[in-house]
Amino acid sequence: MKDAALERIMNSPDLPTLPAVAVRMLELTTRSDVELSEIAKVIEHDPAIATRVLKTVNSSFYGLTRKVASIRQALAYLGMETVKGLVLGFSLARVIRGSRDEITFDFIDYWRRSIFAAAAARRIAIATRSVDPDEAFITALVQDIGMVALWRYYGDRYLQVMDMTEGNHRRLPALERKYFSCDHGIIGSLMLEGWKFPDAVADTVRLHVAAEDDVAANEDLRRTIRLASIVSESLCRDATSGQAPLRAYEERAAMWFDLRRGTALGLLQSISDHASELSRMFDLNCNQSADVDGLLEEADRIRRDQNLDAIDGGSEDDGDIMSRLPDRSTMEVRLQSICDGANDVALILVGVDSVRELNRDAGADAGDLAVSRAAESIVRACREAAGESATVHRFVGAEMMVVLEGPIAERAETLAERIRAAVRLSPLTDESVGMRPLTASIGVSTCRGGSPIPATPDELTRAAMVALSNARRGGGDQIALFGESEGDDMLAA
Repeated sequence: MKDAALERIMNSPDLPTLPAVAVRMLELTTRSDVELSEIAKVIEHDPAIATRVLKTVNSSFYGLTRKVASIRQALAYLGMETVKGLVLGFSLARVIRGSRDEITFDFIDYWRRSIFAAAAARRIAIATRSVDPDEAFITALVQDIGMVALWRYYGDRYLQVMDMTEGNHRRLPALERKYFSCDHGIIGSLMLEGWKFPDAVADTVRLHVAAEDDVAANEDLRRTIRLASIVSESLCRDATSGQAPLRAYEERAAMWFDLRRGTALGLLQSISDHASELSRMFDLNCNQSADVDGLLEEADRIRRDQNLDAIDGGSEDDGDIMSRLPDRSTMEVRLQSICDGANDVALILVGVDSVRELNRDAGADAGDLAVSRAAESIVRACREAAGESATVHRFVGAEMMVVLEGPIAERAETLAERIRAAVRLSPLTDESVGMRPLTASIGVSTCRGGSPIPATPDELTRAAMVALSNARRGGGDQIALFGESEGDDMLAA
């Protein structure tokens, strides 16, 4: 694009402008000697932004143990970069928002992709420890701002180019370069430079739509944003059309950050939850929900159809899966460590149904095969839904115990349902019995760090055993949560 044409776009009065509070904050944070009190005064000068920042800081999003009453306290507890990211995010949400006169541009789709990408960037940055999570968050949030600028300058011409993508966002940059001699990455980076965003952010935005062999000044940041965009593409689609970007996410997560498949997939639910909370925080009605379970179940089905269901990190040549699971004593050591650290923990006790009948009908080998087959399904479900936050252990007989640590413990019931479905979808096939459907009864017990009973490892384990007994008494192939039955308050001695 000729410099004169580019200059006309950048000087257009229709381009989004950043509120004064955000501009001044960006100026201040470039100084090495800036005082937190100076930044606090700037934020407090915009009561709407200040109120939203405090509301967010005191939400479950950050999980602070004490209420923050002022912007200065927020800066002290969370740091300047985190608060700056919030201020910039809220400022952008204010200026890049559709109005009644702007119904032609799909702002709902724009913000849906941006929110998912920002949530993914933050979670990926935390998991990989490769870049600052707050910088990754704001970079992902602003990466497509050039789209709004091009639309406001070219109007219907730009909308026609967007229509040519047929909903595939990855096609847009090439079409932009063909018809406008630039892409939204270039325009966005120039806007951010004018607003005095950090150089690494502007550079990453410029290159986020470039060829993969182009190298950014901060390549880890660029890769984090690219990976986050792929996650956003997958979560914004249905379970079937989201499979291609899901596979691309798995491959690049492994190649760029050495993330194992289970760990990478285990981030998806927290990304979706994170996005929903962000949507509420930014007061954006973007229908920020994703069918993560459906997406992963479809991926499981495809892998089974392609004979790819060997457990991550193992193979069919490794022998019986049961012999490779850590035993009950290992579970007890892990559980004690979690309780000592006052971390959230949940136990999912899975018992394979009808093993006694199977042994009676076809011999003990058939029962062992059934338990081993169920164990494969349990391990796969846990690794893909919870990553390293879940460990699977041999417990006793036809029972296996899943230990969940940290925030994932709050979703123990959801994971239990996923495990139950995975077992049902993996029937036993053997010459001696033909094809036999498998089911599992599941008991769940949870304990939040520092909460009352069940507080000790023994109490938590007994609670899971009581819940499993309740599930079996209900006829099997069920999930029971400790505390739902009248007798659950009486733990076995």
